[in-house]
Amino acid sequence: MNNADFWASICSIVSEGFNPEGLLKLDSYAEQFISGRLVYQRFSPQEQHGCSTGGSTNVIASLLAGAEAGSDSSDSSSLSNYQKECQLGAKQEKIIEQWARTVGLWTDNVERMLPQSLGNQIAEGGEAVVYDHGATLIKSIGLDYFIQPIFIF
Repeated sequence: MNNADFWASICSIVSEGFNPEGLLKLDSYAEQFISGRLVYQRFSPQEQHGCSTGGSTNVIASLLAGAEAGSDSSDSSSLSNYQKECQLGAKQEKIIEQWARTVGLWTDNVERMLPQSLGNQIAEGGEAVVYDHGATLIKSIGLDYFIQPIFIF
């Protein structure tokens, strides 16, 4: 499969509403990505390695955001570059949320759930909230710090 066919496949999975067949393809792509058999040409090798260490959920979210990274809105010609970036980010968020809801990963009230799962909040800044999780610290990065979700992954 060439690069164009791969991205067409991802776009097809999204447009078909994440049906069971599409979800299996996404899982397969994630496994191939993590094992190094699939190269994500929109990331450097270092970025791809970092994405892989986040596991299959991170890889799939990255691929879904990446499918929208190269698309252009047909009605965006009068928008500034910043407005176009924000519009693209909103599309990426919507697709990732749709996938996460479909596979049961979405949490509506994450602010209430995080301390229960991650421990006591010990710091907060513009980019993230830090939790004390016993022997480790966990940094929860908010989407509002980045224009596009793809930059998080």
